[in-house]
Amino acid sequence: MQNLAVSGICDPQLLQNTSLESSGSAILAFLPARFRVFSIAIVFALALAFFINRGPYRAIRYSTTGDFATVYGAARCWIRGINPYEREPLKQQLAESGAPASVQRDQDVNPSVYLPSALVWMAPVAMLAWYPANALWCLLAIALWTLALLRILALLPLSVTAKWLIAAAALVFSPTYVGIYDGNPGVAITSLVILAVLDESWLRSAILLGIALCFKPQIAFCGFCIFLLRRKWRALAIAAVLFGAFLLAGSLAHWNWWQTERRNVALSFVPGGQSDPAPASHVAWQFLNAQTLVSYFVRERNAVNLVVWILAALLGVLFLWRARGSRAQTAAFLAVLTLLLTYHRYYDAQLLLLAIPFLVELWQRRGRFVLAAVCFLVLAFPIQSVFARRLGPEALTPSLKQAFLLRNQPAAVLLLCFLFALPLQRKQEL
Repeated sequence: MQNLAVSGICDPQLLQNTSLESSGSAILAFLPARFRVFSIAIVFALALAFFINRGPYRAIRYSTTGDFATVYGAARCWIRGINPYEREPLKQQLAESGAPASVQRDQDVNPSVYLPSALVWMAPVAMLAWYPANALWCLLAIALWTLALLRILALLPLSVTAKWLIAAAALVFSPTYVGIYDGNPGVAITSLVILAVLDESWLRSAILLGIALCFKPQIAFCGFCIFLLRRKWRALAIAAVLFGAFLLAGSLAHWNWWQTERRNVALSFVPGGQSDPAPASHVAWQFLNAQTLVSYFVRERNAVNLVVWILAALLGVLFLWRARGSRAQTAAFLAVLTLLLTYHRYYDAQLLLLAIPFLVELWQRRGRFVLAAVCFLVLAFPIQSVFARRLGPEALTPSLKQAFLLRNQPAAVLLLCFLFALPLQRKQEL
């Protein structure tokens, strides 16, 4: 158990509480001992079957991975010296790779916005034809997510039974399978951030965070802030240098591409765009960030962002003033704050795996656990997609009904951020 405390994510006082060690067994205490292992195996097997069917099976067999197609096609353009931010050349590269027509059509609504640094990393995958590249990307995402989940489980002061049950719950309730279904790089990048935060080697953690920055700075922000609070200056410096080097390598010969990339980003946020958080947006029900809530009261985009950033800053000050102390709580708070601050879709909620150790602390202390668990349950089910289909045109009409049914997940993220910013009932030491 001392190794868990050394890793810096779990509270040493929590590790001394042996009542948690038998928690998993208590869940199945009503079963005869000889049936417990079999029951857990059945539960996990069913969860794994659900995960495989809903995510990788459909992604590989039916090529549902439109998000992967965007960065894959852009990387193929980059290799050939073609502007990766122009739609038609990107679609042409997808066609030449053997990609199905469905993912080619996806590019009509998904503008290419990935940074040039991401295209450099994607180049080896983009050299492959579509079907092997799609399968490889899917398996890579699963492997990284599995490593991240195993690393989290290794830190928990729980029985083996409890860890198997948590792993089964993660397979079913984590939105990871949604991200794999879409082929979104967020699955792999979120996993890299989690591994970076939990890695004891400053060099490995720096490299992992640097790669994450190259793909999705809005997700890597979580790891960057955690490193900043832990004063891991060398890791931050190496990550920043790595990011800068690949950004330079990706755009050195084609600075004019930046203008097209910036245009695509701007287009994605215009009314009706793929990142538009306004109440009338046809995609805003998929978002977790607070802009989807503030947009009910503030219409101008820059003003909306300003309100959210001020809110995030106030929550950050509250956390640093009242709650800073537990590394588990720090990781949990910054994971939620990251989702709150800027554009994030439902599948990015897998970043909340970082909050599991702190949830264990809340449970052990009986403090705010029930309310936090309710928020996690709201995020565990993609019910907003069901309501969006059922509501039809009403899903695009600002109303109390729309806010309640289609904005409950960003509201849960906001509440979690506030809960995690508050101190625990008993003050704990680092």
